[in-house]
Amino acid sequence: MFNQSILSDIRDRIPIVAFINERVPLKKAGRNYKGLCPFHQEKTASFMVSDEKQIFHCFGCGEGGDIFKFLMKYEGLSFAESMRTLAERAGVTLPQDVIGKGPDEELLRKKKWAYRLNEIAAEYFRDRLISDSGRQARNYLKSRGIKDEIWTQLFLGYAEKGWDGLVRHLEEKKAPLSLAAELGLIKKRSQSPSQNGSDGYYDFFRSRLMFPIISPRGEVLGFSGRVLDEQDKEAAKYLNSPDSLVYHKSNCVFGLHLAADAIRKDDRLILVEGNIDLISLFQAGVQNVVAPLGTAFTGGHIRLLKRYTRNMVVIFDGDEAGIKAANRALPLFIEEGLTPRAVALPKGEDPDSFVRKSGVDKIKNLIGEAPTLFEHVIDIVASQSTNDTAGRIQAMQQIIPLLRKVAEPVELGMYRGYAAKRLHVKEEIIRESLQHNVKAYLSKKAPLQRSDAAVGQPKQPVERNSAQTAERLLIETMIGKPHLIPKIWGKIAPGQFSDRSCRTIAEIIVDEQRQGDAFNLNRLLDRIADPDLAVDLRSIALNGQQMDEGEAQTIIEDCLASMEKRPLTEKIEQVNEAIREAESEGNEELLFELLAKKRDLAAAVIK
Repeated sequence: MFNQSILSDIRDRIPIVAFINERVPLKKAGRNYKGLCPFHQEKTASFMVSDEKQIFHCFGCGEGGDIFKFLMKYEGLSFAESMRTLAERAGVTLPQDVIGKGPDEELLRKKKWAYRLNEIAAEYFRDRLISDSGRQARNYLKSRGIKDEIWTQLFLGYAEKGWDGLVRHLEEKKAPLSLAAELGLIKKRSQSPSQNGSDGYYDFFRSRLMFPIISPRGEVLGFSGRVLDEQDKEAAKYLNSPDSLVYHKSNCVFGLHLAADAIRKDDRLILVEGNIDLISLFQAGVQNVVAPLGTAFTGGHIRLLKRYTRNMVVIFDGDEAGIKAANRALPLFIEEGLTPRAVALPKGEDPDSFVRKSGVDKIKNLIGEAPTLFEHVIDIVASQSTNDTAGRIQAMQQIIPLLRKVAEPVELGMYRGYAAKRLHVKEEIIRESLQHNVKAYLSKKAPLQRSDAAVGQPKQPVERNSAQTAERLLIETMIGKPHLIPKIWGKIAPGQFSDRSCRTIAEIIVDEQRQGDAFNLNRLLDRIADPDLAVDLRSIALNGQQMDEGEAQTIIEDCLASMEKRPLTEKIEQVNEAIREAESEGNEELLFELLAKKRDLAAAVIK
């Protein structure tokens, strides 16, 4: 069990709005702050954060919690990792007995060792770069116009030609070689090791310029190594660390640790394909630039990067590979609800060569004038198609499936018009082609059902009577003015709540009061096991209106009066039902008795 006082201390020292705003752009919205949810695709902001309540909540997908849960969800950390990270930021020293010795702690220790091993390797590669053996690598960097200070900023290194230099270095550091093998730093030999043990492993990276992959928090996650011998046709140009406990290539990009601040400042990022391309742009002053790592661009990359901005520009090489990369990337961006722009460089150029030949101002102009990636792909299809009927049909067959993925009507209309213009067809033909697909789907007569549990879909509003509305307003007032809670329980008990969510919340609040604990919203949330109920509570807390003391007192009195009269209103409903039955049966004597009873009940409600 984690020490609640320590958790509260950490929460109090780190304003949740400032912390989340470093990762998700937020804007003031009344007493709270609002932004686009980082956990599901949305175009209208429904992600709310409150410093006063110390919580976040998305009204779209229902995700929410305190600062610990945000960090866990956002960076994929365990609770123990989240606690240690935030404690370090808050300057809170954690006692040794705060975190137990269970599986979570074992995983935490292993991850800590993994980061340390990668750090040891990065230091080793850096030292090799500036040693005599690193002359070839240094000459290569100089030939590409890369300055010494950039080597330092990006922590570049060199893996020697030998088979066991890193292995021996790790042994000297008494590092666990089996874990180093899991991280892809070294490989286990197929034959049995010799008695000294070092012959059991060999270096994974050899004769390569090394690019450490560093997280925004400064952790070395893995490595990307570029071959130095251009004549070696059998060697892969880039060799990357395999996926491991701390590194997943489909969810990591090169250079993010240096680019993060610039991306947030500019509210835009530049994507290039290669590490050297990134370094050339960075050295020229374009600092909001990142690159994927030796793999095709993935949805994971996009989800990682849209935490920092939704405005992206992708620079493609001016060759056939660049065209294919654009075609592959477009559906991924559409699925994530983003509208990136695209820069297509002249044939035979990449960002590195283009900047060195034409200068950084030229590429900045191309970035500023870049069309959308969808328009760029339409241009590619149009340029590759003949202008006869067969060519237009072939082009339509490529564009229509992409248009069908666009959910935003205005955006779809713009791309539909642009496609019609570039392919020399009437826009009505494209519109009819899109509608034809819808008609074919509906002709299957498959029932369409909406799942409220689907990620990104808001839950259907629940109909509530006036008494239940009063109950929720009473809970909201207790959260906003916790010092008035004793006054409420002096007049009503939790069992008198008819709304299930409100009754459960009320029972927990009363239990906390009986134990003499001061009201704490996050502790209350921690005690709620039902995720739907937690969503309900966060929603109540963040929807609450600001009220002064007098307003709060009035609301409490009105809500209590409404709840106290609920039994009378329920009896009136029962009498109404009996009146309808008496009318249908023609029983006038009973009818007059019921009408008199209803009159008396109504008078009691008005009092």
